[in-house]
Amino acid sequence: MFAPDFMPASALSPFKCLPAFLPHTVLSQKRKRRKEGREEGDPFPRRQIGSGFIIGFGIQTLVEVSFTASVIGNNAIIYCPYILILIGILSFVMTPVGFYSIILNDNKVMILHMFATFFLASMCGLTTFLGYELNTHVSSLKMENWMKTSIKDDYGHPQAPHVKEDWNKAHQQFKCCGARGMTDFVESKWYIMQKKHPRQRIPESCCASCATMHERFCVAFFKEPGKEEPEKLAQNQTLCLQASNKCLSADTSIAHREVCLHESSDYRLSANAYRHTNGCLEPIRTNLEFFSYRIFIYSICLFILLFVSTITWLVVHEISSPILPFRVQK
Repeated sequence: MFAPDFMPASALSPFKCLPAFLPHTVLSQKRKRRKEGREEGDPFPRRQIGSGFIIGFGIQTLVEVSFTASVIGNNAIIYCPYILILIGILSFVMTPVGFYSIILNDNKVMILHMFATFFLASMCGLTTFLGYELNTHVSSLKMENWMKTSIKDDYGHPQAPHVKEDWNKAHQQFKCCGARGMTDFVESKWYIMQKKHPRQRIPESCCASCATMHERFCVAFFKEPGKEEPEKLAQNQTLCLQASNKCLSADTSIAHREVCLHESSDYRLSANAYRHTNGCLEPIRTNLEFFSYRIFIYSICLFILLFVSTITWLVVHEISSPILPFRVQK
């Protein structure tokens, strides 16, 4: 309902944003409970918990998958977590400021909080767009082409050392090699520029670690030997024992570098057993679809929540101290 600017002051209570007929004692009790933070349905803890969740998700995304930006050819996986962390921090800080403005009925702080909330909503809108764009890129053929080109032209390039570092990290984290497989490196400049013969066909990061060998061949053999076929069980036992000759523990060290890189003359050992033979395209795509989808969902939910919150703060402010050409009345 809208009322003209010349409405008599007696129509409103001394507390401005509350009806005049509400008893003064009830107002005092409500204000007291609000100050003590015990009013029923107080959203303060929930907002703080939500802000902490957004910060945690941003940090998780930054740590686990942001390094794949140069691998997939899209920097949104770097921008999104940083923006989400910033949104979470600002939301965590601005929530008590908003309650301060309500408790003390401070119009200046209320206006500041309203504009800050609108700014956070705009940032959430940007993150929503970036999350959607990232999800579209991950599901497209463009990412596969970029990954192959990255290996062919940039892996091992002296002017782009970060590309090699990121690919090596992807090999180790996702237990894979190349975009579609190990043969991707044979056509790369990294392979062509090698002066030592025979040339190394795959990077060392494509070699399985002692922990991976233990997980592949030893765990199933010791825990559930009856579920494997006899031939497969005997093969796993042999590979487990062979790997144990080089591995002192199930750590991140390479299980058998010579066999993996074809530098050993012991042909009793299977070279592929000591390698990551699958390509990185599918595991990276699966992980990034998981993160990009959640970035999109969390951002759009925050955008709607903060946009509605901005309108609410505007209405509350107009009730107490109008700045628009009309007045909003309860």
